[in-house]
Amino acid sequence: MTNDEIRGMTLEKNKARQPKILVFACKWCGLIGADGAGRKKLELPVDFRVIPVECAGFVEPDAIIRALASGIDGVVVMGCHIGGCRFNNANHQAIKRLELLKELLDATGIGKERLMISFGTAHEDHQFADIIKDYFRKISGSIRLEPWVESYVPKR
Repeated sequence: MTNDEIRGMTLEKNKARQPKILVFACKWCGLIGADGAGRKKLELPVDFRVIPVECAGFVEPDAIIRALASGIDGVVVMGCHIGGCRFNNANHQAIKRLELLKELLDATGIGKERLMISFGTAHEDHQFADIIKDYFRKISGSIRLEPWVESYVPKR
């Protein structure tokens, strides 16, 4: 097989699987939007999961790296408006830490587009749905990540 044939098989395999997205949502903002979108049955992609967090500032970079290592194609961190955090502006620290992580993901070849950071835009249900759909479309063009650390893949 030539490299082009192998590349073609990889692209076919990637098109067959929808991207998997993990959303860390602040319970004071992003989670409210997620809940409202679900209750109103707004159209959303099927392959995303929401993990509620007390604050976006509590999302550790290693949790994001573990998610990507287990085969998640993209991670979204949603928090309160900058300056509107209930935890002594922890989202200020979060944005600095997560922007640095994006650069690390880019430098390692994973790609900074694998991490999306959204502060203050997901409090309303329609905004949450728009953010998820837009990110899903963006990440759909990327090559799917295969798990590279087997210990993080749940056994079924």
